[in-house]
Amino acid sequence: MNIFIVRTRLQALIVEKIIKIESKKLYVLVLCYQDHRYEDATEVYSLYEKVKRNSIFSISVLSIDNISINILKYLCLHVLSFITGGKIFLAGIDSYPFAISAKIFPFSKIITYDDGTANFISNSKYFKDTPLERKGIKGIISKVAFPEGAAKYLRSRTKLHYTIFSGLSNIVEEARLFNLNWDWGELLDERDLKKIPAQTNTILLGTVFHNLSKREYLQQKVLEIFPSIDLYIMHPRESVWIENVKAVRLHSPAEAILKHIVDRMGLKIKVYHFNSTVAYSLADNTDIEFIDLLVDE
Repeated sequence: MNIFIVRTRLQALIVEKIIKIESKKLYVLVLCYQDHRYEDATEVYSLYEKVKRNSIFSISVLSIDNISINILKYLCLHVLSFITGGKIFLAGIDSYPFAISAKIFPFSKIITYDDGTANFISNSKYFKDTPLERKGIKGIISKVAFPEGAAKYLRSRTKLHYTIFSGLSNIVEEARLFNLNWDWGELLDERDLKKIPAQTNTILLGTVFHNLSKREYLQQKVLEIFPSIDLYIMHPRESVWIENVKAVRLHSPAEAILKHIVDRMGLKIKVYHFNSTVAYSLADNTDIEFIDLLVDE
């Protein structure tokens, strides 16, 4: 029995694809949240429910829960996957409770898959070779169990990595990479088409501002650009902080919408973003000009 651990919309979309590849395998879905079960946009939950529909059962893991509880949950899943001849599919390789559970039970087969830019930006948390910074007994355990960090340990445990970023270096070497046959156009949700203005030339992609150190500065930057844009695509986990008809939440990933605009509507577009995965996914599209607001002025 396979175990799929999901945290974001991108992860859920990739898991959908992997489930088709693993067509005859029963699976358990693990939905992870930071603070509570309703922190993502409603549109994302419909995708989670879709993936959950064919699972044997599903469980939730909250980061704010007692760490011992989460370690125990993951440990039970390791044992379940092992005794049923399954695999555990994980994207977030910096998960401390998962890493601890994997260290306690080293017999499970771990498969990883993409989690966005952290997979191929060399200075990201997934490439750090230092132990997790924790206080007290947790810090001591972290340094002893993972002297070079939990991420490096889980990279070493990965049997195979599924990627949608063909041609980019990833958390494992090429021999352990499996390139998914990925088409963003197939992921377009027709419900979103009515939210796209007929003349859309300039787009701004939102982000999870509360995760950024210069949140207020960057939000002010958005407000300055806002009059010149035609569409603001909010991030699935972005808190509602701006009320405007241009600001929309979508069922489709942003890549699918951008491809629709340039391929079907025949427009060339400018896209502002905050180091978004989208800029890498569609980097080869000459009809899209990407401008990273975290870098470019």
